[in-house]
Amino acid sequence: MKLKIIFIIALIFLIAGCEYETSLTDEHVIPVDKAVLGLWEAIPEKTGDSGSKEKMMVLKYTDTEYLIHYPTGDEGFYFRGYPIRIGEISCVQIRLIGDSKGGIKTADRKYHVISYQFVKGELEIKTLNTDMVDKNIIDRNKLKKAFLKNKNKGELFINPVGFKKV
Repeated sequence: MKLKIIFIIALIFLIAGCEYETSLTDEHVIPVDKAVLGLWEAIPEKTGDSGSKEKMMVLKYTDTEYLIHYPTGDEGFYFRGYPIRIGEISCVQIRLIGDSKGGIKTADRKYHVISYQFVKGELEIKTLNTDMVDKNIIDRNKLKKAFLKNKNKGELFINPVGFKKV
């Protein structure tokens, strides 16, 4: 139980700190990656942690959009996500669309940008570094310009969280 609370707090802090008022792009024409679809279980940071493990469900919503439920269960959030490519960088733009109580106000539907890769068969997700791409930028063109300015820097995406397929 303690691990579950810590993990939820860490995830909320991680995502809440990476909110953007605008999207990098509204265009979503890239097909979803079938390899990320399914039920995923968070990998604890510390080896040997046997506490409750959070799960994430990634579903294909349309050919170019994901529906993400994380963490699964009563305390979960729902996100709409779609693959994007900005300056040769592939990532996923997600937007909070609801929680366990239902939909949320449009004003609370902030954007997040994440990257993912597979490392030794596990899914690793990172969030856009707000020190490089300021989360206070509200103009889409300026946001895109800041992203492109930092696209070749190794720390563009940070805070890796690992998941294994269930």
